[in-house]
Amino acid sequence: MNTPRAEIAILVVEDNPFQRKALSHQTRALGYRTPLEAGDGEAALTLCQQHKVDIVLCDLHMPGMDGMALLRRLSLNGFRGGIILASALKDDVVEAVRRMGHAYGLRVLGRLDKPASLGQLAGLLASWGPQEVPPAAASDPLIAAADLRLALTRGEIVPWYQPKVSLRTGEWLGVEALTRWQHPTLGLIAPARFIPLAEESGLIDPLSECLIEQSLGDAANWHQAGRPLRLAINLSSHSLIEGRLCDLLIARCQLRGVAPKLITLEVTESAFVRDLGHSLELLSRLRMHGFGLSIDDFGTGYSSLQQLSQLPFTELKLDRGFVDRCHQDPVRLAIIESTLILARKMGLRTVAEGVEDKGTWDQLARLGCDECQGYYAGRPMPADQLPGWHADWLANEPDRQA
Repeated sequence: MNTPRAEIAILVVEDNPFQRKALSHQTRALGYRTPLEAGDGEAALTLCQQHKVDIVLCDLHMPGMDGMALLRRLSLNGFRGGIILASALKDDVVEAVRRMGHAYGLRVLGRLDKPASLGQLAGLLASWGPQEVPPAAASDPLIAAADLRLALTRGEIVPWYQPKVSLRTGEWLGVEALTRWQHPTLGLIAPARFIPLAEESGLIDPLSECLIEQSLGDAANWHQAGRPLRLAINLSSHSLIEGRLCDLLIARCQLRGVAPKLITLEVTESAFVRDLGHSLELLSRLRMHGFGLSIDDFGTGYSSLQQLSQLPFTELKLDRGFVDRCHQDPVRLAIIESTLILARKMGLRTVAEGVEDKGTWDQLARLGCDECQGYYAGRPMPADQLPGWHADWLANEPDRQA
């Protein structure tokens, strides 16, 4: 249920008295109650301690405690409201402050230009809504290695699948297998809670084998049903380099009747720094048998170009940190555009992960990226939900073309 405008508490932080009064007048004209006002960061912090504040309209360039220092202090104080950055500074500076705010755990609603238009202010204020405070990570029930070992024997570790679709045609091309833990009492447990535990406790190899066994079984079923989807499997660098997964993959594909050319193994670019010779041997063997190789999170490590030039990758996956809202950020857009040009010249298929809105979809399609993976196309889901998702995806095609 939306909070009535008259009940939303707004704080205007602006050192210029005229601009502060103008913003105050505009918020009242939009139906909000008279906002609190502060001329600097220190006064703003005092007001936030004395009153419940839902939204802070924050100038960045102020004497004394500037807007950036104020955001840091609000974060340290556990502020849970929305932040609107009001600034006439250059776009790259404001964008850096926005990212800083997100890194501090603040809800940055957007940027308000100076002088502020009533329409822009109305849109930013309307984007705020009360948000439940997430439970502290420390309150999550502790999971021990013995619990994970038992889960593997009980079949509680299962694959979920996120669709991958063509940015040019919208065609459903394949899926990525993602590990989930279906706990009998805790419910569905996300991989961030148990993958580090598996790596620390020596259970990452059996966990990876479990994912391979089940996902290849599903791939075989899809093939028999007349839909030979491509399957991407994200593998631990430890398991791939030091374990026996290479031989296991080859044997299980033969047993299930799944062509290796339908399987792409996703590995992060930092996986092969230590032993290039061993990496070349392993990856060349996988490529010899027909498996695809994807360099995941491209651009987030220090040796990206060197590894692309030496290792036999077939696919380049654009990291969500560059993809998210790239149509609104000239710097991210330039990075993606140059990366796509590089990939085309090297003959690599390109996949953008983290596509969450139509603007990003349209921009990537214009740039010639091959595939999309993200919430805009579909969230991760169990295998039995994929047909229903596909029917909805096809039904919504006119909206994507609009």
